Amino acid sequence: MTTAARFMMTPRALQLAVLGTFVLSTGAFSRPPAASGVHAHRAVVPAVRPVVACAPTTVVAPALESECNFDHTPLQAALARGDLLEADQITRDALIKLGGEQAVVRDFVYFTEVKKLPYKDMATIDALWRAYTGDKQGYSVQSKLLRSARIGNDLIKLYERIGWCKPGGTLLRWTAGSGNEFIYDNEAAPAGHLPLTSTLRGTRLLTELMQHPAIVDASKTLK
Repeated sequence: MTTAARFMMTPRALQLAVLGTFVLSTGAFSRPPAASGVHAHRAVVPAVRPVVACAPTTVVAPALESECNFDHTPLQAALARGDLLEADQITRDALIKLGGEQAVVRDFVYFTEVKKLPYKDMATIDALWRAYTGDKQGYSVQSKLLRSARIGNDLIKLYERIGWCKPGGTLLRWTAGSGNEFIYDNEAAPAGHLPLTSTLRGTRLLTELMQHPAIVDASKTLK
């Protein structure tokens, strides 16, 4: 893997990304082929899987509602057994499928398509994450943190708060050479650490997800 392929963001590059200046392509959410060398959080299954925490002992499972007969049971099963690494990948795959035929063909979702993601399905995905992590993980958790007085819609502050960057400002990432730097142990992970959203192509996708009506509504139910 070349130095370019291993790409690490400096504090200045991170700031430019938030300002919309640092864009590698069009700001998409995808699962690039393993050979691409581009960070996608899990392009290749790690030789040693990160330790994952068990789901809460008592869980009130949310209704698996869908506007398009989408099967949310795989995500529920992964979260129920505490496999947050697998749940993160399933969530990524779900957004692509829910994004529609074109998203499936290109294998990623454009940020402009986020508003079209079905309300009930986004609500179900978020509700599952919250239910099986004790309201610690989920898009709505991230959304509430982003809009909090302390963070004030500052993405750099959000990254720091949810553990997506190191103290020096370098974003965490997954590479075949260095392994997975993210945390899939619910006890050890900061609130809002999961699910992951790639920001290496820009931040518009993350911003749109945080503003999705289902996510905003769900965030209002958090204490």
